[in-house]
Amino acid sequence: MDRRIARTRRLLSEALVELVNNKPYDDITIREITDHADIGYATFFRHYEGKDALMLDVFTRIITELEAMPDSKSDNLFEQEGFYFFQHVADNAKLYHSILGSKLFARKLRERIVVIVLTHLEHHADELQNTTIPQEIAAQHMVSSILGLIDWWLGNNQPYTIAQMAKFYDRLVIQGTWHVMI
Repeated sequence: MDRRIARTRRLLSEALVELVNNKPYDDITIREITDHADIGYATFFRHYEGKDALMLDVFTRIITELEAMPDSKSDNLFEQEGFYFFQHVADNAKLYHSILGSKLFARKLRERIVVIVLTHLEHHADELQNTTIPQEIAAQHMVSSILGLIDWWLGNNQPYTIAQMAKFYDRLVIQGTWHVMI
């Protein structure tokens, strides 16, 4: 991608994220985004069809960051994974709140995380051969639990630390599901 295009898209994305930190996504206008990014209004439409297309670009970046989280090799692998995940949520709290508040983007987030979870489950397929619970069902359950925890945690002003949420994630979502799968 041309550096000027990448720069313009980065500025627009950063502007949207900053604006989402101050007001609901649905209340943000394209004019506000372009003013905040110091980009011409017409320039916006050379890069995106509309605000949702820009948000989808921001959303895709978040998913890429989630997929690139480091793998832990420690004994508490999933607790560490939960820590990275909830740290990411805390660092992008307003954006996650906006995503979860949008049916379109919440559905897209769910779909992408389901793919990630299914990939992890497929790596353990030999251990899960005798289960009566299909992997697709387990993945849906796990993702619903994860998104429910995030939504609750953000909606209640993060009453538990990231480390505590990582433990809840490990015990409720991972161990709880794994226990009934094997």
